[in-house]
Amino acid sequence: MRALRALLFDLDGTLVQTRESSWVLFERIGRKHGLKSVSREGYYRLFQGNFYEALAKAIGDAELTRAVTADFLDVLTHEYRPLMVPGMTDVVRQLADRCVLAIISSNAVAVISRIVRDAGIETCIAHVFGGDVAPDKRVAIRSFLADPSYATIRACDAVYREEAPVGFAPEEVALVTDTTGDIAHAKECGIRTVAVTWGMHDRRSLDAALPDLIVDWPQEIVAYASGSASRYRAYIPDGLKPVG
Repeated sequence: MRALRALLFDLDGTLVQTRESSWVLFERIGRKHGLKSVSREGYYRLFQGNFYEALAKAIGDAELTRAVTADFLDVLTHEYRPLMVPGMTDVVRQLADRCVLAIISSNAVAVISRIVRDAGIETCIAHVFGGDVAPDKRVAIRSFLADPSYATIRACDAVYREEAPVGFAPEEVALVTDTTGDIAHAKECGIRTVAVTWGMHDRRSLDAALPDLIVDWPQEIVAYASGSASRYRAYIPDGLKPVG
């Protein structure tokens, strides 16, 4: 297998702790619009596929969906300030000089920008694809693969490395995510998948989606990018300590 050259990070639930902080905002918007069709657990299930498509299906009314989506993106832009997952800032800094790092999120670009700037890692991230620009992550992934100019490292420096970029083969790219929907979409695009257990979906659900690797700790991502992690971590029941 070719060496890993790029990591695409999901934002919510992967880089930042999001379950409660995003649900509180969504619940408020739901109350404003009299939305009763999406419970807390139902909200988490929306991430089993494309969030915006799943939301539209759950609401069942196009006009109401547009209003809810617009208000949710607005409140995320102005009020959403989740904490970084402990250790992930360090992971990004460790990997920035060896891999091209990008963020692909259903959140708005302005939200992503604020979060990475607050964390002090904005110059470690080479590219950002937000949901307000590319609502379907498959479109963002395919754009990333199709344009060789994206294959330029930004090693926690304001400038990009001035070297002729060589485009990516799909197997040289991995998506790091906490949701089964993202795993499915990444597989459609032919890239590798790394699932994290600290986000929206639990280990059993992630295991069923068959990612290339399931990690319990942020530093396992560094090990994987360095070629020293096992290709796939099988499902381990809750309460049992991972081995290996």
